[in-house]
Amino acid sequence: MLQVIFKYEGEQPIFETLRELNFKYSDGNYVLKNKELAYSLSIENDATTKKLVLQFPKELSFEQYKHIHKIIRLIAEKLVAIIDDHLALMGYLEDGKEAYIYHGWNQWVQFLEGAKHVSMEGQKVQVYDDQLLIAEGILIDAVKNEASNDDFKIIQCTVITKDGEKALMGEDLKIIPTGEF
Repeated sequence: MLQVIFKYEGEQPIFETLRELNFKYSDGNYVLKNKELAYSLSIENDATTKKLVLQFPKELSFEQYKHIHKIIRLIAEKLVAIIDDHLALMGYLEDGKEAYIYHGWNQWVQFLEGAKHVSMEGQKVQVYDDQLLIAEGILIDAVKNEASNDDFKIIQCTVITKDGEKALMGEDLKIIPTGEF
């Protein structure tokens, strides 16, 4: 299990905060069962040391980890907590530094998403704009929104379709590999 510790001071709205995030109190722990993304989290509150200990499985998908990161961020903001996530290593950055579920997360996501899109160049893809399929073909290149530090958003790409080369633009294009050649 991976673990994140929230260190807080004073009286904090722990129950209210976790309830807003759909945690249920059960046997001394707060538990979140996310049916849509098929994972669960548990949080134990130690009021004496003023620490919340969040635990979650190691083998989850990138989408599941993204969701957990958002939950951690929301809890930290609501409780004005200091985060200790040294037991939740996600991977390494391009420069070899460690990236955790909270600290170094944004840089890690940027690195992974960038590598993913570079690896899709020359592959058959589908391009979506707000769940609407706008093109299918061979990906030539993709341009990320450099102004967005938190999210990796593709704002432009070029695809060779059966009708020729198409330059596509949008605020958050989704490029999905088809697996076809």
